Amino acid sequence: MVGLIADPGIAQGMANKVHQKLEKKLNSDAERQFNWEIMIDPLSLPLSESGSVILNENVPRLREKYTWDYIIYLTDAPHYEQGRPVRSVLSPEQGTATLSLPSLGLVTAGSVARALEEVLAELATGNLPEPSPSPLGKALSVRGSMRSDEDTPSRIDSIEGFRGRVLLTMGMIRINRPWRLVPQLSSAMAGAAATGAFGVFYTSIWSMADYLASSRLAFITLASILMLSLWLLFHNRLWEKPRGHRRKERLLIYNVATVLTVASAAAAMYLLLFLALLVASLVVIDQEFLASQLGHEVSMAEYLNLAWLAASLGTLGGAIGSSFDDVQSVQRATFSQREYERRNLSLDDADEL
Repeated sequence: MVGLIADPGIAQGMANKVHQKLEKKLNSDAERQFNWEIMIDPLSLPLSESGSVILNENVPRLREKYTWDYIIYLTDAPHYEQGRPVRSVLSPEQGTATLSLPSLGLVTAGSVARALEEVLAELATGNLPEPSPSPLGKALSVRGSMRSDEDTPSRIDSIEGFRGRVLLTMGMIRINRPWRLVPQLSSAMAGAAATGAFGVFYTSIWSMADYLASSRLAFITLASILMLSLWLLFHNRLWEKPRGHRRKERLLIYNVATVLTVASAAAAMYLLLFLALLVASLVVIDQEFLASQLGHEVSMAEYLNLAWLAASLGTLGGAIGSSFDDVQSVQRATFSQREYERRNLSLDDADEL
């Protein structure tokens, strides 16, 4: 019997999605020695002072409470061991394993199921996964293996190389789910809509949008999204300064993931604003009146340019409006639940210093 414990949020959702399919696949193996049964428990393990969950410390009480043969913990936070990013930590003697979802890259139900199947195979047999037989496969591999230096012998499946770090960063962005941040930016959206609406109905903006080249409008768009992203990043204290081993590496990976998460949300907000202002301009501004103001015939292109410039100006106004959004709500929406808890532990420690 396998006990599957997962962090609240996306890890729990993935566990719910894959456990029946995984159980069915394991039992379809003709060479299996026993029937697999996978149970999920909505149990949230406490964070240690270092901001991580150490599974083996909780194994005795879990074994006392349940009759699980194997215990697997799914975490949605990046995991480091011996100063290196980790995919999984396996203890065959204990029958336990920790799997870090961000290490899987763009996490899907299929990738989680395959990783869990591999982990269970090693726990049950003690055999390590077979490396790629081809030289190219070995060269492209992003995984390594090392032993823990703790009393309980464990094998650490580490992440290696530049590609491994890129996958980890992509996985962290996926776990953060940038689309959750947009609804939390209500004040920013209100400020952006008000500023953008002013641009739509202000004739000088019409002339400016008609005069500016597409390349200039694109530059203004990128600048407005950048300004909103930076404002959200620093006003809501989303930038992190890790301490300890591999500080510079974690500083880069954590903050690149945060910046891209926030920038994705800002771009999504910009797109929604652009569509809203385009519809508003088409409904309110008569085509003949717009032509009389611009001094030439107009088509859909002029309306698109107007909404384009107005959305960029509105996004700049949204940066100011975001100051009225609740900081903790923005932080919760930016990060996964476990990462939010870990970061707050770090902030509390820094405040005490």
